[in-house]
Amino acid sequence: MLKRFVALLTIGLLAVGACRSGPAEGPSGASPGASPTVAAIKTGPGIEGQTIKVAELTPLTGSVALIGKPLTRGHEVYFQYVNDVLGGVGKNLPKEQRYKVELVTLDTQYLPDIHVQQYNAVKEKVALIAQSLGTPQTVAILQQIRDDKIVTGAATLAGIWFKEKYVVANGAPYIAQIANGLQYLKDKGITPKLGLIYQDDDYGAEGVAGTEYAAKALGFTIVAKASYKVSDTEYAAPVNTMKQAGADHVVLTTTPTATGRILGAAAAVQYAPRWIGNSPAWIGALVGTKEKPSPLVPYMQQTFWVVTDQGCGWADVGAGCEGSKLMQDNMAKYAKDQVPDYYFSFGYVQAMSIHAILEKAVEMRDLSREGIANAFANLKSVDTGGLRKALSYGATCQEKVGVTGSTIWKIDTTQPIALATVADVDSKLAKDYKYCP
Repeated sequence: MLKRFVALLTIGLLAVGACRSGPAEGPSGASPGASPTVAAIKTGPGIEGQTIKVAELTPLTGSVALIGKPLTRGHEVYFQYVNDVLGGVGKNLPKEQRYKVELVTLDTQYLPDIHVQQYNAVKEKVALIAQSLGTPQTVAILQQIRDDKIVTGAATLAGIWFKEKYVVANGAPYIAQIANGLQYLKDKGITPKLGLIYQDDDYGAEGVAGTEYAAKALGFTIVAKASYKVSDTEYAAPVNTMKQAGADHVVLTTTPTATGRILGAAAAVQYAPRWIGNSPAWIGALVGTKEKPSPLVPYMQQTFWVVTDQGCGWADVGAGCEGSKLMQDNMAKYAKDQVPDYYFSFGYVQAMSIHAILEKAVEMRDLSREGIANAFANLKSVDTGGLRKALSYGATCQEKVGVTGSTIWKIDTTQPIALATVADVDSKLAKDYKYCP
């Protein structure tokens, strides 16, 4: 009897020893003998071995390619840094178990129907959409994003994204930009006769909402509104509408090609209001090059402001702007031919937020669609090293509306992206807008 008891005890101890000393499960796809981790990482579409595939839906051709190309380059440079320097996603994993990020880039031509086609072509092949450029384009796939439960980075600053469970916002919205710009006028004792030229789509609707909201709150009069279609090539009509109405300050909810033509049309008829552009209205290429500057530079220096999300300028690389210094170091290392560009910076920051979501998903040990969405809901903020104000996230709309500050810029061709700071504004007016239901 004693021998049988000893034998049973020995078997039990061996079993316990096996449970304690055996390797824990590693990430799916981890090779035998890899360093142990706590538990297996659940995976889903777009996870192939130790690779995470993410989609880039962006215009690489057409009139908005001058935004899409540098913005996508920002993603490429940042994720090359993640893969090469950080060893991949999963900072707490052994290096051999970290995930490399692979970008799958498709050209949408800034056309909503093409955007839908490209989304459908790639959605089953990727873990998430790292970039969906354009407000109307992202609206066109919004119901599918909800149905497919796929986290999607909006390369657009529409205020509507705060309400969406799966859409990742990337800074202060267009409505806040307008509110901050007009509050700055009020603070300077200026009572403008306001005009608005806007793109005739969901992006333009944000400009209408922001201008009407801010004008009402500040007691300003909107004397004229005019829209244009993306396919338009002539802008004399909206310019004449503004001039005839006597608008002395005009908000531009436009893209760079339209902006350049609007300013050219206005200069031709000697109409020089203060133009206040939402961030997509500007690109440094509008000033031309040092060798061949645009003839509109003096006019733009006199009349044009652009309002962007608040953060360090390109030349700011000191204390509080460490993220700007690292971005430029990475650009020099991985994209030597890339010139300083606001949209490169925008894309780089957006990639930082996508990386943070993926890191959180690995920490929570779930890279399935549901796991990535849960990671997004549990990620409270992203520190960009000063490139932008810390981005706010969370499970509710209210948690996501944490960034409302803007920088107002003037044209200065001596600066790296042809912009110099006029003022930083984070107004109560921008904060008080009802972004959430």
